[in-house]
Amino acid sequence: MIKKILGLFILLISYVISIIIGIVSFNILEEYINNIYLNIFIADVIATIIIWIIGSILKTASVYDPYWSVQTVVISIALIINKGEISLGTVIYLIPVILWAIRLTYNFIKTFNDLSYIDWRYKMLKEKTKFFYPVVNLLGIHLVPTIIVFLASMPLFYYIVNNLSFNYLSLIGFIIMMIAVGFEYIADNNMHKFIRERKSRSEINRTGIWKHSRHPNYFGEILFWYGMAVFLILPNINLWYFILGAILNNALFLFISIPMAEKKMMQYKDNFLEYKKEIRMLIPIKKRVKIDGRS
Repeated sequence: MIKKILGLFILLISYVISIIIGIVSFNILEEYINNIYLNIFIADVIATIIIWIIGSILKTASVYDPYWSVQTVVISIALIINKGEISLGTVIYLIPVILWAIRLTYNFIKTFNDLSYIDWRYKMLKEKTKFFYPVVNLLGIHLVPTIIVFLASMPLFYYIVNNLSFNYLSLIGFIIMMIAVGFEYIADNNMHKFIRERKSRSEINRTGIWKHSRHPNYFGEILFWYGMAVFLILPNINLWYFILGAILNNALFLFISIPMAEKKMMQYKDNFLEYKKEIRMLIPIKKRVKIDGRS
């Protein structure tokens, strides 16, 4: 417990340093670049590099893990303070975002033991890339997720910067985001219960939502970011291009996160290939499995 508390304290200090440097960078950039979104982006990248440096010193890329949930909320609050005003729409927009961030951060804290922890994906990348790992670590583990989350969060940033008036069509996006967060919360509880009760690590979770989806948590995550875009776009259809971030986030899960996770699970989960045939990857709808050419 002492190692966990000490580790979390070091992470807290690391993020405070990163946020301060990011804010200072943003203020300096404002004097030279007349584009608030570019300034936010550059400051975000600088803050990410600070976390990368700290992680390199501590010899664990997992220092970056909380950044995914912290990034959007911190930038949003900083923008509200910078603009000096907040609208009803912004408050409504932020409700599911804050709930989403609390859930992710809580999950990280719950599973975090100490700073010696290194995600298996990072270990795998380190073994494969060897000498080039520091660069892969910076670009692949740190900057790519930061850029994708930044782009996916742009609808909210745009809404705050322009202090847009609330439109009831945005409620559709709000509902999608709330459903996504609730879905992820249920998936988390199902998984935590399964881990407590399973007899061996080789068992496959077929409880609750996981009965019909191999990655219901990822489904909720993908749905959340589409809801983020819908909140802005529906009342402002000319801003349709703000869907790009959600699409890139979707691609990240489909082509990187899920394949890596399933390749790993195939090594120790019983009958995993049969399981893949029976259960859908994302959408939690019962799959009709073909038997002898019939469905």
